[in-house]
Amino acid sequence: MNITTTTAISEVLSEVLERPVTDLRPEMRFDRDFDLDSYMFVQFLLGLEDKLPGLRFDPETIGQAGFNTMENLVLHVDASLAQVEPTHA
Repeated sequence: MNITTTTAISEVLSEVLERPVTDLRPEMRFDRDFDLDSYMFVQFLLGLEDKLPGLRFDPETIGQAGFNTMENLVLHVDASLAQVEPTHA
């Protein structure tokens, strides 16, 4: 998993949950392992957008079910950020 993305997820998750979050693993589920409800999950995604420049989640297509594991979210974030990185000439 990308360390920058993982660190951002850990930091934002800690802010939303108001407690330190460490030792994230790919199979961790946001609903089961962190008890995030839909409102907290939206706060979490908005926090990630603020933390990672260029990251945007489409509110029409995003849902907690599609990104409920750490691994799925990291893959989506990394792919999204790769699309917005500027090309250098």
